[in-house]
Amino acid sequence: MNWKLFYFYLMTFCIILLLTGCANYKDVPYFQNSAEFDGSKGAMLYDMKIKPKDNLSIYVFCPTDPEAGSLFSVSNPPAIDYTQLPIRIGAGSGLGQYYIVENDGCIEYPLVGKIHLEGLTIEQANAHIKEKIAPYFKEGIDYLVNVYLHNYNVTVMGEVNKPNTFEVSRNKMTILEALAKAGDMTIYGKRDNVKILRELPDGTYEVHELDMRDANILNSPYYYLQQRDIVYVEPNEAMAQNAKIGRTTQLWVRGAAITISLGSLLYRVLQ
Repeated sequence: MNWKLFYFYLMTFCIILLLTGCANYKDVPYFQNSAEFDGSKGAMLYDMKIKPKDNLSIYVFCPTDPEAGSLFSVSNPPAIDYTQLPIRIGAGSGLGQYYIVENDGCIEYPLVGKIHLEGLTIEQANAHIKEKIAPYFKEGIDYLVNVYLHNYNVTVMGEVNKPNTFEVSRNKMTILEALAKAGDMTIYGKRDNVKILRELPDGTYEVHELDMRDANILNSPYYYLQQRDIVYVEPNEAMAQNAKIGRTTQLWVRGAAITISLGSLLYRVLQ
């Protein structure tokens, strides 16, 4: 038997096996067509909108009429550390309370009753609530209404380095920022088909797919993530092949390598 020829074919086979397990370079970089990208076509400013199941705090602040402001404060507030909230609107009446946006898009507000907030931006919600409580303030009295969202978070999972659920502190997060928070995709992450799972008001989910290699994702309406979005990065074919090989095949390859080494040693001894 020609051992040299046998070793040559064996090494060739191993190299081919290793190469087929590696991801192609063209599948790895982001924004491959950036030279042709026109960012002006989809330029937009994103404003988060309130959705059912959102957790809101509402502050009413009126230094010139604290009695009226106290109507919307909390007489027996829950155990909340208000120093940890995003912003304190000065001193005086107007403590905040948590309000859950129900499935009908409304909250139950003191004295006023139901107020529909679904689909409104924070600024629009401020103005809408201010209009609803206006009859409880004297004419000409100025007061502030501030709404804060407390459960804006996104989840990143799959082929990323640090899968986790991340809290968004400024009511705005892009798909790129979410992936960066998760330590970016691994080399085995499928970049041409990153999935965004988004819950709809009726409780169902819709799935959107983004090609991170295409610079036009910057113009996509799904470039900005919404509250409670789930980002899933699929494994590419290389990872799938590695998983298919499994532990048993790895042990077989190691055993074959040991056998070949022993055979080589025995061949040399017999010579």
